[in-house]
Amino acid sequence: REGDIIARYGGEEFIILLPMTEVGGAIDLAERMRAQVAEQTWEHPSCGRLHVTISFGVAVSPAPGIETADQLVLYADKALYRAKNNGRNRVEVYKGESDG
Repeated sequence: REGDIIARYGGEEFIILLPMTEVGGAIDLAERMRAQVAEQTWEHPSCGRLHVTISFGVAVSPAPGIETADQLVLYADKALYRAKNNGRNRVEVYKGESDG
């Protein structure tokens, strides 16, 4: 969509900003992207076939405990690490201050 932004945030991390999007819309997009990547296989000259997965951490604002952009990113990152710790290839959502 026009106005959405995706950018590299770290070595293997990207950030996706979806202005004016409810949590359900963010989850739907993350699940669609996750499923599309999981269905793909890539050929690599030295490794052969590669199967790649992605995990997402979702946080939305406004929400309790999220007052700044830094807090929004922090809580999305916490949800992302929960996704990685719970087996990867999944979407996790920040659920509030007790979640962090």
